[in-house]
Amino acid sequence: MDEQIIKKAEELIAQRKLSELKEIIPQRPEDIAHFISHLFSSSWKMIVFRMIPQETAVEVFMNFASEEQEKILENLTSVEIRRILNEMSVDDRTGLFEEMPAELVKKFMTYLYYEEREITRQILNYPEKSVGRLMTPDFVQLYEDMTVEAALEHVKQIGLKKETVYHSYVLNSERKLIGVVSLKKMVLSNAGTLIKDIMYKDVSKINAYCDQEDALAIFKKYDLLALPVTDNNEKLLGIITFDDLVDIVDEEATEDFQKIAAVVPMQEPYLEANILNILWKRSFWLILLVILGSVSGFILQTFQLTMQKWIALSFFLPMLINTAGNAGTQSATIVIRSLTVGEIKINDFLKLILRESMLGALLGVILALACVLRVFFQEYNWHLSLSVGLSMGLTVVISSVIGAGLPIVLKKIRLDPALMSGPLLTTIIDIVGIIIYFGTANLLLGTFFKTI
Repeated sequence: MDEQIIKKAEELIAQRKLSELKEIIPQRPEDIAHFISHLFSSSWKMIVFRMIPQETAVEVFMNFASEEQEKILENLTSVEIRRILNEMSVDDRTGLFEEMPAELVKKFMTYLYYEEREITRQILNYPEKSVGRLMTPDFVQLYEDMTVEAALEHVKQIGLKKETVYHSYVLNSERKLIGVVSLKKMVLSNAGTLIKDIMYKDVSKINAYCDQEDALAIFKKYDLLALPVTDNNEKLLGIITFDDLVDIVDEEATEDFQKIAAVVPMQEPYLEANILNILWKRSFWLILLVILGSVSGFILQTFQLTMQKWIALSFFLPMLINTAGNAGTQSATIVIRSLTVGEIKINDFLKLILRESMLGALLGVILALACVLRVFFQEYNWHLSLSVGLSMGLTVVISSVIGAGLPIVLKKIRLDPALMSGPLLTTIIDIVGIIIYFGTANLLLGTFFKTI
């Protein structure tokens, strides 16, 4: 949104030139929401929001961020709140309530009509991040013994109130999902044809208690526009549409980036977040990493005699640590991404470890040889060169295995694999690398001392 337009709007509001203001308000609901959100004063935002036609207000409201929605609701009358909340789609309303404090949810639930309140309460009872939290009951349902003519008439009657009409879901007498039929298929079929004769029986579906990421994997695999949600008895509860998952994709990606950078995930936009909240979420991991990093100091202290005898060992320690961290991060990044898109399963653990061991060994040999030459041309000492080179090879192998294995272990114990990347993984590999480096030096160079 052009900053000049926002500034002009604020001047018109301050001068109470509302007729001129109305002319510069955007037309699309998404643009109107963006326009209102960037106004300076909360009272000015309410002035513009109340100027919007009633038939557009709900769509505009649904395009606000959850924090903005709460502020808007706090300034509306009871009649306005009731109209907006009851006209919102079920999934959008559930998303709003998920972000609210419990006391506010309890308050706003009283504004819902009985049927809407019961649907919302049922959805909120599903576990957080489960498919049930995303679904909407606004779908077109047909029965197997209906004719195409009757089915099309049914779609015409209720279609405007439903999330989508492109696919209708076919139920049997027990309300169990048995098929799906597209609007195109019905339009092109004879009026007297039975729905059961044209429906597609092999329906992709998901249980309401499954994780949202499982739904995303199904959407990607089968290129779906909508996915039916069932209970444990295969009864159809609702559907998830692709647009419901767009926010989930963005949220999951943002959360993973934050975890990779060792930041406790933040729910609100960066510039809108409380600075003390950001301080806590960043300092938590940094303090933990300081504690873990101090282990490296204790290990170095135990090898101080080796370092005193071979001062040159300290010259090559950063090279080894950095290379090991890079190797581990490479493995972890590939595995985490493969876990996310479903290319790797938890059951592939042993196969993955074997594969990374082989890759690590090949990389280790190459880097070890390069390291031997690098050290020799600086120090002209074959014993030191072999010690550093061997340490490099062993560390790369072990770092690759750690980087590949730990994300799967975290996945197995139901923790986010993204935790095992970035600073945390690097800190762990630093500790392992230092032990291998000086342990190898102690063994090889200590033996050499005895022979001279």
